[in-house]
Amino acid sequence: MFDRVPIPGFDYIAGEEGLLRDRQGDYLEAEVLPPTRIPDKYDSYIIDDLMVIPPIPASNTSQAFLKAPRPIPFSGRSERGVVIQRLEADSWIVVDVSPSEVWPRIRDYWTRNGIQVAFENPTRGVLDTSWFVLEGNTLTKEKMRVNIEPGFQNDSAEISLLHLSSPQAVPAIEQVNWPESSSDPDVEYDFLTDLSQYLADVADLYQASSVSFLAENIESRGKASLVRTPGGRQIMRLETNFERSWAAIGRALGRANIDIVADSKEQGIYEVDYVIGAEQEEDKPGIFNRIVTLNGLFSREDPVEYFPLKIRLLEVGGAVEVIIESLELQPQQSEGVDEAQNSLLRLLRSYIA
Repeated sequence: MFDRVPIPGFDYIAGEEGLLRDRQGDYLEAEVLPPTRIPDKYDSYIIDDLMVIPPIPASNTSQAFLKAPRPIPFSGRSERGVVIQRLEADSWIVVDVSPSEVWPRIRDYWTRNGIQVAFENPTRGVLDTSWFVLEGNTLTKEKMRVNIEPGFQNDSAEISLLHLSSPQAVPAIEQVNWPESSSDPDVEYDFLTDLSQYLADVADLYQASSVSFLAENIESRGKASLVRTPGGRQIMRLETNFERSWAAIGRALGRANIDIVADSKEQGIYEVDYVIGAEQEEDKPGIFNRIVTLNGLFSREDPVEYFPLKIRLLEVGGAVEVIIESLELQPQQSEGVDEAQNSLLRLLRSYIA
């Protein structure tokens, strides 16, 4: 057993006042300020405590400060927030809130832009605007349809737009036959971009703001679910078409930092080398997190084991089933391959959007 020998200058890097010191307890020294008080004449419905300090159980007072308590994390939120996704000619917005929560914000967006709502059916997730004229356009008038449906994740929503154009000389008729695709995809995408920016600006208000009770009838359960086959095998079922499923699985692999070794869209197959927990490596604090300093100064940890896996997408009954298989010729001889398959499936379910 060797005595620990201090390294000259190391305290400047990792000491109590060093550049890479442990800061996880700094928030304990923060001042507690009184709650914000809003004058009675103003609306205060969006003021809320988003990061609540958890209470300390009375039965655990002796252990209370062995590990600093952390604020309760946001419920139902992820790092995605509000994003635009594109697949060939189609574009849509994904938000990390339920359709019933995003519905009032969709309505507010058109009102703030001076565009009236001609028709809305929150139960179906459909909203039509009245006819309006874009600034500087002397030839046509425009009309937009908003479609809101559940996203892949639970309590998430997908928002798409459909644009209809008509000559200004033609009398306005509110009940129209909507086309399958927009009259002008550029106008549709411009509004989609502007709407996404608006939703991003008000994203932090979702938890404290009102919801649409009618829109609560829209299914809030995500399109992605883990199920078991009659034979006991765990798979993931995606309630959408193959094109959307293929793109969504590819994005999920990218977000999880899993490299794709090979893929074939025609066969519906992704091949990957998977390491259980590898997607969390970037979240570990410090640049020395994988350096072992005992019995071998600055030696690396033992090599990790890669599991060659195949992700197969199959269209079944109007949905897509995602199946994880081993690429090894004799997978039963590889320890942990079943765990790796189930782990990857759960990871895809967590990251899919």
